[in-house]
Amino acid sequence: MGRCIPRYRKAPKSILTIVLMRKSILFLIVLSLQVGSFAQQTSYLPYVKPLIGTQKMGHTYPGATVPFGSVQLSPDTDEQPHNIGGKYSPAAYRYCAGYQYDDKTIVGFSHTHFSGTGHSDLGDFLIMPTVGELQLTPGDMDNPKSGFRSAFSHSTEIAEAERFCSRTTISWPK
Repeated sequence: MGRCIPRYRKAPKSILTIVLMRKSILFLIVLSLQVGSFAQQTSYLPYVKPLIGTQKMGHTYPGATVPFGSVQLSPDTDEQPHNIGGKYSPAAYRYCAGYQYDDKTIVGFSHTHFSGTGHSDLGDFLIMPTVGELQLTPGDMDNPKSGFRSAFSHSTEIAEAERFCSRTTISWPK
């Protein structure tokens, strides 16, 4: 006849062992929650400088956006046509990101920008808040009142990781 292999039953855990295990688990849960609340919340936002690369040929824009965002709202300080008389205009390359730090006027805020590419694209939709008579041309940089362009100063400009704003000079109607 075949042999039977006896079954071994686990010895029942003592009540004290069960209570200690439950208390240990509870202690670890409470401890992990407390450690998370004591962790320092470090904000790196003050170190973000959106104006870096907006001067000379850096081709970056200072406006706010989110990673992979479909809208990159930012100011445009001038607009230059890509072709003039059927020939390429080198001035267009300077404004491919839309914003140049050295400029003293803003022509508006457009919704799509490339940063650092050296190429303008996307068919920007330009908006410029204004008052008074409707003007459909941007005007000259030297005479912002000749169009919808507005003068601004970097002293009233705020460029942070979460926002860009600037106080512009608008001629109010009389």
